[in-house]
Amino acid sequence: MLPLKTFLKVGTIIGEGVRAHTIEKVTTEAIYLRGHPEAQRGEKDNRNGALRIIPTVVIEDIIRGLESNVIQLDDIMRKRGDEKTEDLFSMLGVDHDKFILGYDSTIYKLCELWQKLSSQNPNQVKAGLFPETNLKLFRKQSHSDFTQAGLRVSDSLLLRFGASLLAKRFLILTGLSGSGKTKLAHAFASWFTESEDQYRLVAVGADWTTNENVIGYQDALQPSLYRKPSNGLLEVILRAAADADRPYFLILDEMNLSHVERYFADILSAIESRQEIALHASAESLKSCENDTLLVPSKIGLPKNLFIIGTVNVDETTYMFSPKVLDRANVIEFRATAEDISTFLDKPSAVDMEILAGKGAAFGATFVTEAAAELQLKPATAAELKARLAEVFAALAPIGAEFGFRTVYEISRFAHFHDKLTGDGWQFNDALDAQVLQKLMPKLHGSQRRLEPVLKVLEAFCTTYQCNASLEKIRRMQDRLKDGFTSFAEA
Repeated sequence: MLPLKTFLKVGTIIGEGVRAHTIEKVTTEAIYLRGHPEAQRGEKDNRNGALRIIPTVVIEDIIRGLESNVIQLDDIMRKRGDEKTEDLFSMLGVDHDKFILGYDSTIYKLCELWQKLSSQNPNQVKAGLFPETNLKLFRKQSHSDFTQAGLRVSDSLLLRFGASLLAKRFLILTGLSGSGKTKLAHAFASWFTESEDQYRLVAVGADWTTNENVIGYQDALQPSLYRKPSNGLLEVILRAAADADRPYFLILDEMNLSHVERYFADILSAIESRQEIALHASAESLKSCENDTLLVPSKIGLPKNLFIIGTVNVDETTYMFSPKVLDRANVIEFRATAEDISTFLDKPSAVDMEILAGKGAAFGATFVTEAAAELQLKPATAAELKARLAEVFAALAPIGAEFGFRTVYEISRFAHFHDKLTGDGWQFNDALDAQVLQKLMPKLHGSQRRLEPVLKVLEAFCTTYQCNASLEKIRRMQDRLKDGFTSFAEA
């Protein structure tokens, strides 16, 4: 990461005349600026100029807001005392002591210097100025950009989408055909990346019966060559492995058009085991052609900066996902209501993907770092999660739909990131609701005799803990039990 001290160099003068300040020291905690001696005339203790100390995180948060266009430079010099005007830190979605805005002219000059640098060397700045990126700002900015581009996605859905990918780098989107599953995945990848080389949208074929469509194969007639799949999936994996700080995305459209276990078993195993995937038996890395510079090693681990999103449609042309696949991902269901359709018809328009390209790239490195980090829940959250999951486990056990250690671990990660993305006002029950719906219910399917008692217990549980989204889904499944059979997946 490029630290602030790269452009806030010691000795740099900020401002002009007696109102100028000289940068004396820059640390990870604070920026120290010495005022002009003439500004403190008559004050013996300040004959060398008063020392001002500004927390580094304040400058980082403001610059981050400028980079993502949440604020403009002029917003820093806001009129104080106007109750109708939202203060700068509220606009940014951060919580800093408001007294620091008393230094607004100095902060303005610091950020003006950064803006000058960014116009002169945008690639260096885009690579990242910040050791940490505020996840609340990521959520706010992505929702704003998606709305501007014409992508109709609720803030709550985007919250669950982001928390799910941070909790586990494998996400499944299911639901109504044409409801925006693929478009959201594509938009998210485009928004987050600096180049189209960082993601690939691939339509899964009904003839995908081996892993060759994902990782390719060594040519049996010319062993010195490796035949990469033409869809580019392996190339994205190789690029991700060579570029660990930036996010890469694989989007598999209509993932269940073929049996997932046949073509994706190596990837599914590597996600859990973190073991390397064997690609070929040669001692040296192989080319796919004479001019190939992206060589294929004999083995490759699944990169920690690689995020996989699969979309699923349920109809007579597709295969049902097995429980072992569903157990490895969050499953987000897409639906459209009459109100959604009515709102769309008021002003129908296509999504403008060009607007989104690269706008969120500044958040990419932190997203990768956060997703790979180990974490520990707050004690109060951990205790409540333990109690609630024990109840749900007891409800699912009678039909063999209980969950294991992996599910508990991933739910705890989701709760952590759901909290971090939400910030002030976070409610545990909102995260619990999302995980009952996305992690525990997708495996439910069966006859009325088998599922009716379980759904009744889950209904009571969700009513007690205000898991409204899960409760709505339970009642839809109960309605379908009148036909003698129900499942989470809806055609």
